[in-house]
Amino acid sequence: MNRNELFERLMRLERNVGQLTQDMTELKDLAVELVEENVALQVENDNLKRLMDKGEASSEHNDEKSHSKHIKTPSPSKDNLAMLYREGFHICKGELFGKHRQGEDCLLCLNVLSD
Repeated sequence: MNRNELFERLMRLERNVGQLTQDMTELKDLAVELVEENVALQVENDNLKRLMDKGEASSEHNDEKSHSKHIKTPSPSKDNLAMLYREGFHICKGELFGKHRQGEDCLLCLNVLSD
């Protein structure tokens, strides 16, 4: 293998690595976007369940014999964690907790919010 062939192979490899890096970045951004959307939908779903529960509770208040349904509502601590995350801090478990995210999304933090 002469120098030109070696140089051409190195250049082709460099282009391939660059394309892989770009693809990985796009996939990471898409994953973060999907997790954020999932968290937002879960929060909205929990809020709607809470509203439905309040509506059922007011109608069931008249009927003392009926049993109310138990619907899981988000805890205030989860709301606080979501607020910290929106302000740019890590909320994931481990050594990153409380550190500033520097504007980047963290899949581990988003996983904490989605649990």
